[in-house]
Amino acid sequence: MKTKIVFTSLLILIFFGCQEQKKQNKKVSDEITESRFVKGNTLVSNELPEIEIEIAEDFGYLGQFDFEIIANSEEYPEDLQGKPVAAGERFVFVSADSIRNINKLFILQFEGFLPENDFKFNYNFDNAEFIGKNKYRHNTWFYDSRKLAEENPNNEGARTRAFLKENGYRVADQYMMSRYVGLASEDRKHEIILYYIEMLEKTTGYTLEEYENSISEQKADSIRGALIERSRNSFKILKG
Repeated sequence: MKTKIVFTSLLILIFFGCQEQKKQNKKVSDEITESRFVKGNTLVSNELPEIEIEIAEDFGYLGQFDFEIIANSEEYPEDLQGKPVAAGERFVFVSADSIRNINKLFILQFEGFLPENDFKFNYNFDNAEFIGKNKYRHNTWFYDSRKLAEENPNNEGARTRAFLKENGYRVADQYMMSRYVGLASEDRKHEIILYYIEMLEKTTGYTLEEYENSISEQKADSIRGALIERSRNSFKILKG
C-alpha cells in the first residue's frame, strides 16, 4: 500500500511538473510572438515601433533571424571595437521563379543600440517624407552584394545571403535597392528599415559596371526612378 501511495504521488508530481513546464514554455512563446509576428503578408510589430505593414502579394514570407552589429569602424571608440553595440531582427520576404532564382526581396529590419551604451541614430529628417504616421529617409543603392558579404561576413547583408541559400534559393551577386529608414523610438535608440531589393542584371539587363560607366545619366535616372516607384507599390502601412 505504501508503495502504491508513493507511486501515485510521483505521478501527480510528474503531471503537475509537466503542466508547469507547458505554462512556462507557453509564456516564453507568447513573449516572443506578441512582440512581432507575420500573419499572411502583414507584419505586426507591437513595439519599437508599433506598426503594421502589408507586403505585396507577389512576395512570400520566408522567415526571420536575429543579428548583432559589432563595432568595427572609426565611429566607435577603441574600447568597443570588436564588441556588439546594437542588435535587431530581420523579416525576409521573397519573390522567386519556379526554380528558386530570386527576382526580388522585401526585408523589414528592426534595430536598436544596446541599453548599456548611449549611442543614438542622429539622422536629419527635415526633408524626409511621411509614410503613414512616421517620417522615412529614403535612398537608392546599386552594389555588389557578394563582394560586401565577403568583406564583412558577419553583417546583416551577409547573414541574409546565407539565410536565403540555406533555404534553397539562388542568389545573384549584384543588387539594386530602395531603402526607407525611420526612427522607432523617441529617444532615437531604435530604428526601422524597409528594404526593397531587385537583382540588378535580371531586372535591367545591365551589370553593375555597365550601369555605372556605360549608360547615359538619363537612362540611369530612369532605371532608378522606376525602382523607387516599384518599391513604393510593394508595401502599405496599415497602422503606425
